[in-house]
Amino acid sequence: MKTVLITGGTSGIGQALVEHFGSDEGYEVYFTARSEEKAQKLQERLPNSHYFLMDFADLESVVAGAKAVKNQLPQLDALINNAGTWQMEFKETRDGLEMNFAVNHLAPMLLTLELLPALKAAPKARVINTSSGAHRRNILDLEDLEFRRQEYNGISTYSQSKLCNILFSLQLKERLAETNITVNTVHPGYVKSSLFDQMGPRSFESVPTSAHGARSAIYVATSPALDGVSGGYFYLEKEDDRLSPVAQDATLAQALWEKSMRYLAPFLTTS
Repeated sequence: MKTVLITGGTSGIGQALVEHFGSDEGYEVYFTARSEEKAQKLQERLPNSHYFLMDFADLESVVAGAKAVKNQLPQLDALINNAGTWQMEFKETRDGLEMNFAVNHLAPMLLTLELLPALKAAPKARVINTSSGAHRRNILDLEDLEFRRQEYNGISTYSQSKLCNILFSLQLKERLAETNITVNTVHPGYVKSSLFDQMGPRSFESVPTSAHGARSAIYVATSPALDGVSGGYFYLEKEDDRLSPVAQDATLAQALWEKSMRYLAPFLTTS
C-alpha cells in the first residue's frame, strides 16, 4: 500500500483529493489541517485517513508537523502540496512575512525539504506542487518578494507566489535528479473553492467543482505513464504547453531558491 500526504485537506481541492485517495484501497491517505475539529470530521468519514495539524502561516508549525510525519511515516510515496491562500490585503504571518508569499511558497518548500528523507526512502516518490495559470502574469521581484517597497496588490502577490511554485519545482527537480523522486507542477483550473473568499462575492454558476480541480494532481500522483517524468506542468490528464518562458528560466529558479533559503535557514532541520 502506498502512502500519500495532501496539504490543506479539509476543504476545496484538498478535501476532494483526500476523498479520492481515501476511497482507493491502494493508498493510505494522510492530510494536513489547521483545525482539529474539521480534521476529525473528515477522518470519521474516511477511516483509512489520518491527519497532522499544521499551519502554513507559522513556519515553526510546519517544522513540527513535518517531524510528526517523519515519526509516523518513515516512507512517503507522494506529497501533494495543495494548501494555499489568496489574500487581497497585506497581512503578515506569525513569522512576520507577507501572507501570500509565505503560505503559498515558503511553507510548502520548507515542508518538502523536511520530508525528503521519507520521500527518498520510498522505491519511487513523487512531489506534486500546485500552481496556477496566474503564474503567466510573470511577476517576480527578487528584491521585494514581500511587496513592501511597492504598492500592495493581492492579485500580483498571489500570481508571484504561483510562479514561485513552478520555479521551486524546476530547481528541486535539478537537485533531485540522481534520486528516486520526481517533481512536477499542476494547474487545477478555476473551480468552486474557498480560496476566492477574500475576493468578495463571486458567482460560481457553471464553474467546475473541486473534484474536477483535483484531477490534475490525481493524474500526476498516480499515472504509470509518468514514472520517471520530472519537471512537467500539467492540467487535467495532459501536459500543459502554456507554461510561460519566465517559469522555465533555470537561472531565475536558482536565484529564487537562494533567496528562499535565506528565509528558511532558521527553520530547516534537514541538511
